[in-house]
Amino acid sequence: MERSYRDLLKHSGVYGLGHILTRLASVLLLPVYTRFLAPADYGVLAILDLSVALLAIVLASGTVRSVVRHHFEAGGERERDALWWTGLTLLVLSGVVLLVPALIFRESLAAWTLGGEQGRGAYFFLLALSTLALSTLEQLFQAHLRVYKQSSLFVAVSLGRLLVNIALNLWLLIALRLGVAAILLGNLITAAIAAAVLFALFARKRGRARLRFDLTGELFSYGTPLVVASLLATAMHSLDRYLLRVMLDLEEVGVYSVAYAIGQGINTLVLHPFSQIWYVVIYELDGKEQLHAAVRAVFRYFFTLLALLMLGISLFAVPLLRLLVAPEFQPAAELIPILCLAYLFFSLHAHFNLPPLLAKRTMATIPPHLLGVVVNVAANLALIPALGARGAAWASVVTFAVYSFGGLVAYRRIRRFDYPLLGGGLALLGMVATFVAWSYATSWVDGPIVAAGLAVIVWLGWAVVLLAPLLGWWGSARPKLPFFEATG
Repeated sequence: MERSYRDLLKHSGVYGLGHILTRLASVLLLPVYTRFLAPADYGVLAILDLSVALLAIVLASGTVRSVVRHHFEAGGERERDALWWTGLTLLVLSGVVLLVPALIFRESLAAWTLGGEQGRGAYFFLLALSTLALSTLEQLFQAHLRVYKQSSLFVAVSLGRLLVNIALNLWLLIALRLGVAAILLGNLITAAIAAAVLFALFARKRGRARLRFDLTGELFSYGTPLVVASLLATAMHSLDRYLLRVMLDLEEVGVYSVAYAIGQGINTLVLHPFSQIWYVVIYELDGKEQLHAAVRAVFRYFFTLLALLMLGISLFAVPLLRLLVAPEFQPAAELIPILCLAYLFFSLHAHFNLPPLLAKRTMATIPPHLLGVVVNVAANLALIPALGARGAAWASVVTFAVYSFGGLVAYRRIRRFDYPLLGGGLALLGMVATFVAWSYATSWVDGPIVAAGLAVIVWLGWAVVLLAPLLGWWGSARPKLPFFEATG
């Protein structure tokens, strides 16, 4: 198990470095984007991203994850060659079937998602859908690097991709003043270059193309429920912006999207690199006696670090937004703490969903996702008219809590893993109470320096409470977290 822990930490760290750089670049570019794009333009990009994300799930999510799962059951490299080439072929065929009609009817698609007032919507969708076709192939090639734990190569390619993307976007946006099209064109050119480089690495490893269409049934049976679950998960993330556009306007969507990008981005900063290697390591541990101890320990460390990070972002949301975005986007600061709480709940599902993945009963992932979508629609319809964008943020908190814990209940019917939920819940309640008290206290004091000083004290206090025992600062032979000793 020690080797598995080392793999998890090493490769998560390397994947995390690449993702940190990507997210950091996104944050650092916010001052540029929010000054050269109006809130309505930012809203258009948010709607485009969400629309394309739904199509991306249908195209790639199930196939890529299914190929990764079956990779570890293949009898040898020759069989793996056939598996990966077959997966690539299925992606190409799926792209033709789905994207060609979407391109043909892109004007209707634009009118439905962006509204009739957006005259260049069809052109925007042409660029976004073309990028999607290439990005879909990238997902498979990136997964191929992950299963062989080529994390350094993965990050090198990702970093090169990032630098090219930044350079193109800035040139097209600032020098050529192309607005929304600048971001979409930059993404398209970057995706084409990245797909070509990754395909060369893929073909070098896999050699001559070999196809086994008898594997198609297995791949689809494992992957199709994951596609449905991912679509429902994306709906949980996306419906609030669609409903805000319908019930309010694109400017409100733009402001909300800035807050959402920070909350979701911080969560993804931790969750994405972790899940990239965790879902590889967990398949290797399946069937071994160390599995349950590993799941419990990883949950403890993950939750502690993510909760501290979310608390820090919440405490410094106002000065962060003043530094990063134009004045018209700064109302997003009051939404960030709410969305940080929402995404803390959301991240729990990546731990709770192990039983159906290990048992290959992926159909069991659908009911919790469906429940989440129903709750999301109901909560948004109830809260947006009364609270506006703040209502959409609180709807996300309710949705993700129901989604994760509904999944925990459902998945325990397949296999039970014990997580330190009671202790984690006490820690979270304490953090929320402390944040509320800090907010109340700072409303009575003048000056940002005092507020920042109190924020630092609050965060350091919780860092000592949670990290000191975790890292053995108190000299204990076996580090323990007092908040996390109770199992739920």
